[in-house]
Amino acid sequence: MELFLGYLVNILSFGYVKRREADIELFRELYSELSFNSDSAVLLRDHDFSNVFPPSYLPPLNNISEDWLYENAKFHSCLVEYRKKKFLEHLTCFIDELSQHTGMDNNGMLSIGLHEASQKEKKRKKKVAKTINELSSKAYRSYERFVKSYENELNA
Repeated sequence: MELFLGYLVNILSFGYVKRREADIELFRELYSELSFNSDSAVLLRDHDFSNVFPPSYLPPLNNISEDWLYENAKFHSCLVEYRKKKFLEHLTCFIDELSQHTGMDNNGMLSIGLHEASQKEKKRKKKVAKTINELSSKAYRSYERFVKSYENELNA
């Protein structure tokens, strides 16, 4: 009987260890695409979208919003998975809004065109910039919550 219980505990704990290791590896993969000090994370956290920014900051965000919805990028921890989904939801909302209002300027930077707008258009463009700033902040805060839940849940 003791042998059976020991075997059962071994199987159950082995499964937990493997799931935890898989979650840690999955998180490392995502974090390598979007670390807190990366250009893309700084764009989400600090950028004022009434100003221009380099287009090279967006591909990591686009990759995350597209690639991290699939089943092979699912965390075993329910809380971490929930926070990841919330982050992706906020990130996708930000990217969608940004893509509707930005274009390439003469210097090869992306912009909502506030500085080139007529006086009539400036008011509308300022509202757009405010909305995009709010969405980027919301996405970044959601990313922070995701990372904190990962650290708390997996003690990593």
